[in-house]
Amino acid sequence: MKNKIRITAAGLMLTGLIAVFPAHAQQWPAKPIRIISPHPPGGPGDIPFRGFQEYLGPKYGQPFVIENRPGANAVIGAELCAKAAPDGYTLCGTNNGTVSINPIAYTKLPYDPARDFVGVARMGDLESLIIAHPSVPANNLDELFAIVKAKPDSLSWSTIGVGSGAHMTVEWLRTRGIRFLHVPFKGGEAAMNAVIGGQVNVSMNAAGRTAPMIKAGKLKAIAASGSKPSSFVPGVRSMGESGFRVDTGVWIGLFAPAATPRAIVERLNADINGLLKNKDYVAKYLTTQGMVPAGGSVEQFGAQLKEERAFYEKLVKDTGITMPQ
Repeated sequence: MKNKIRITAAGLMLTGLIAVFPAHAQQWPAKPIRIISPHPPGGPGDIPFRGFQEYLGPKYGQPFVIENRPGANAVIGAELCAKAAPDGYTLCGTNNGTVSINPIAYTKLPYDPARDFVGVARMGDLESLIIAHPSVPANNLDELFAIVKAKPDSLSWSTIGVGSGAHMTVEWLRTRGIRFLHVPFKGGEAAMNAVIGGQVNVSMNAAGRTAPMIKAGKLKAIAASGSKPSSFVPGVRSMGESGFRVDTGVWIGLFAPAATPRAIVERLNADINGLLKNKDYVAKYLTTQGMVPAGGSVEQFGAQLKEERAFYEKLVKDTGITMPQ
């Protein structure tokens, strides 16, 4: 009788495990995994995920296919991912502009990041540099800010567009009496070239992109974003070190449709965290894009997203920024 009870108990436990890990999650992946990037190919919103094919493809026994769907400030690709089947075969690789700023920037967004996505893993933080044309008479933040404090809007600052992280930095500074004339462009390359050409005085752009121009003497490095010194241009202090702690930096993350089985999300998170400790992968697919590895659990990523969205909501409310619709 006791043996029958043990067998019955074991059977119940097995049934419970099967219920927790559905059959389709246990067998996943059984076909190629698509990662939608709502950004053009060749940038930090694309390159890190291309490394999955080389490093995770053999482990999963299935290829990772990157599908670039840029346009409308990442709205097109994000909507496609949000409405995909939540089976683990469609993921989305994007930045915080797509999930934290777009919901504030657009009154009629065809997706709701908080409702439609689950954050799988925070891949890395994109180090940016505040740069200036060599003619600007400033070599650090104190000197740069002193100019516009004395004469507001006397220096122009180019960004990749209204509602971008760089634009939010400009607006955050304005709330502290540091007023630059905002000049939006369509893309980071155009914003940087405007400074190189002398049409604009200052900009904030990816360190990996600007470092060669700084070395060539075409640009001047003023400060690094975040709280740590630049890892790309030695000797350049960060905004945080200079007393300006603002989290408007850009990061890259992997997302999945919200109803994707938790077992799949957790497996991807664990494998990506392991990948972010692989020096070869980091050097080839992150460092080349000006990114510093991030990582962390699914829960940590979710908490970071919630905190960041609240920050941007308050910033927009406090500054009265008018976003394009």
